[in-house]
Amino acid sequence: MSLKLSVLASGSSGNIIYVESDESAILIDAGISKKQSEILLNKIGKNLSDIKAIFVSHEHVDHIRGVGVINRGYNTLIYGNKDTLSCDKFRKITGNVNPDSLRLIEAEKAINFDDLKITAFSTSHDSVNSQFYIIEHENKKFVCLTDLGHLKPETLSLIKGANAYLIESNHDVDLLINGNRPEFNKKRILSKVGHLSNEDCGTHLSECIDESTHTVILGHLSKDHNNKSLALNTVKKILSENSRFFSNSLNIIAFTQKDDPTDLIDV
Repeated sequence: MSLKLSVLASGSSGNIIYVESDESAILIDAGISKKQSEILLNKIGKNLSDIKAIFVSHEHVDHIRGVGVINRGYNTLIYGNKDTLSCDKFRKITGNVNPDSLRLIEAEKAINFDDLKITAFSTSHDSVNSQFYIIEHENKKFVCLTDLGHLKPETLSLIKGANAYLIESNHDVDLLINGNRPEFNKKRILSKVGHLSNEDCGTHLSECIDESTHTVILGHLSKDHNNKSLALNTVKKILSENSRFFSNSLNIIAFTQKDDPTDLIDV
């Protein structure tokens, strides 16, 4: 009985996460091309033909760029909420997909997919209806959570106590404020429908991790207003000050857009 994951890509250039169990293999988002998806999967010894379903978080292009072409190539199932799968932007980016392959999973609902239990939960982001996912197999739990401006209290109770997290640590606030982005873009990122800062990430993790948590992957790092060492140091400092479950044995990985996929991580 096993549950494994690999972050293939995470950031504004594209997001795609691989998850496998004894009986299944899925993707959370597919925001890069089909060709690049295959290249990255091959680096961890997997193939697109292995994938049974793509679980879509929201309709932004960096999360769905490859969904349509993968579906057309392999008739891969596509899961998401009704608002996302029916919106004009999703249809425009994905193109024609097999309508029989579309499946609904709504926020705060759980489904069984092969030997996986998959629970969707809503997130606060400037999209039509963003949601992310909790993946469970037997007694193992993985939470995937990026692209949100803040974390709702009701979401915290759902995602506590996971064995592994992929969580957004998008920016350093000072670097963003003093950066060269347009003011409207800074306000969007800093808003409650934008992206989590390093400080936000550390604070939320302090409320979530427990003695069963062994791996945290910091994702969706801004290439302009963040870096690995800054994200790691900030999150570790906040965890050390606020969580009794923090220790040096906790594996914290900062993942950037330039990185190769992570090794397959046992959840």
